[in-house]
Amino acid sequence: MSNPRPESLNKLNLVQQMYTLPLDAWRPQLDSLSRLLSQGSPPWRELTAVYEQPPAPPAEFVTSPLYLGLGNRVYPMVLRTLEELFNGPYNEAAICWGIGSGKSFFSSLAISYLLHRTLCLRDPQAYYGLAPGSAIAFLNMSASAGQAQRVVFNEIKQRLIASPWFRRFCSRYGKHGLQVLSGEIRLPKHLVVVTGNSAETCPLGYNLLGAVLDEAAFLLTTGDGRRDAAEEIYHALRQRITSRFFNRGLLVLISSPRHVGDFIERKLAEAPDSPRLYTSRRALWEMKPPQLYCGRFFEYEGLQVPVEYQDDFRRNPQRALRDLAARPTQAYCAWLTDEQALEACCDLPGESPLDEGGRWRGDLRAPDSLPRYLHVDLGLRRDGCGIAMVHCRPAPERPDEPEVWADLVVRLTAPAGGEIDFARVRELINDLRRRGYSLAQVSFDGWQSVDSRQILRRQGFRTALVSVDRDLGPYETLKELVNTGRLHLPRYEPLLRELKRLELVDGRKVDHPRGGSKDAADALAAATSEAIKHWGGGRIGSRII
Repeated sequence: MSNPRPESLNKLNLVQQMYTLPLDAWRPQLDSLSRLLSQGSPPWRELTAVYEQPPAPPAEFVTSPLYLGLGNRVYPMVLRTLEELFNGPYNEAAICWGIGSGKSFFSSLAISYLLHRTLCLRDPQAYYGLAPGSAIAFLNMSASAGQAQRVVFNEIKQRLIASPWFRRFCSRYGKHGLQVLSGEIRLPKHLVVVTGNSAETCPLGYNLLGAVLDEAAFLLTTGDGRRDAAEEIYHALRQRITSRFFNRGLLVLISSPRHVGDFIERKLAEAPDSPRLYTSRRALWEMKPPQLYCGRFFEYEGLQVPVEYQDDFRRNPQRALRDLAARPTQAYCAWLTDEQALEACCDLPGESPLDEGGRWRGDLRAPDSLPRYLHVDLGLRRDGCGIAMVHCRPAPERPDEPEVWADLVVRLTAPAGGEIDFARVRELINDLRRRGYSLAQVSFDGWQSVDSRQILRRQGFRTALVSVDRDLGPYETLKELVNTGRLHLPRYEPLLRELKRLELVDGRKVDHPRGGSKDAADALAAATSEAIKHWGGGRIGSRII
């Protein structure tokens, strides 16, 4: 919904002031009002025809005792964001702030202001082209219905109940005024505030004029946290708003970041190409007033951070970067927390072992007769196919413990519209044997690998079925080798990217974030654990694999 035009603001402000004054204080301003109205122009007549009373500017609505009366209890940056959002041409917003910055509080202010602005219309249904009596809804949605009602819904309820403007306006409608029900607030002119959870069907059936998605990057549909539903819910809400109100509605997405490439990060990246999308990324210390800090800073990855947060960055820098600075990390609950240790393991040549034709490079030959362990993580279309081959050598300082050397790691992807060619994968394995590698074992995960294992066994290979999804053991072995510096890897960027983005889910499973992959990482973890298993009784350090 568009705001009042700038040239009419002086008239609107005067009418607004008079409306909020007691009746006996109106008379001194009537002469001024008459003079302004006598200068009426088409824009002014248009506004008075549309508005029953002028809506307050956003900052005044929040701070003035006539409206929400929050005064100086609101961070200046929150007010600034509210003004920029509602005074601009935006119908969508992506707000990414650090934890503790007031994101849920901002949600309640945004919906309260949308309600105020809509109630000021003479006939909202006629203005938006709806049938008389049609309900106009404003939705707050969170990761769970409980969170939506417990946090933002309760804040909205308290704002409306405590506001002199809402009490006065709604009292004119008697029993059809402000009604607070379980999970629903009804207001005059058939306006309703509802709450929702992370089901994309939640907004169905409503004429949605405004909606807020709280913690948008954390909207999950499965208990293990692997699949986020934010994309589907976003499109469901966007469709409900635009199908009724075109570009006059507003959808606000609010969240701290979860990881690189999550939903809120993808929306922020759209801003340069979307003039109607408002975006804001703020660290916690950028939202709080400067006087709360001593004024001294330290630098972390190019950020000037108040010294008050130095302990947070020292204890867990990745979490502090994500939660306080609102900068995404590679993974939310990272499986591998020491990226420097991983980088130190990349001491082998990093060029791809495949040539442009998808065959092994001509110079790829076995340098010795040590037994190799190869694992294939098969995929069909989306997941690709990972292949890793490793061997063990005695650690120089402790010959009874092994080091693992990765001879090759590669990730194959299907051609556009095509599939992974399993026969090609088997041919690559046969070619390694022809190049002199002693393949002690070729293992596969369970997905569509029966046929390949049978064919390779007939060709003289020893095969095995190894899964890294059912047991943390292979990944725990890989992590210990990384942390103790007993893993030697090529600098193969697809592998490093996967390893850095892996997440530990509920302490039971290692998985990739949505939009990521772990084919090469799975192949490396499985090949490594199998090589260690066949080394000296399967010991790594003091632990039996």
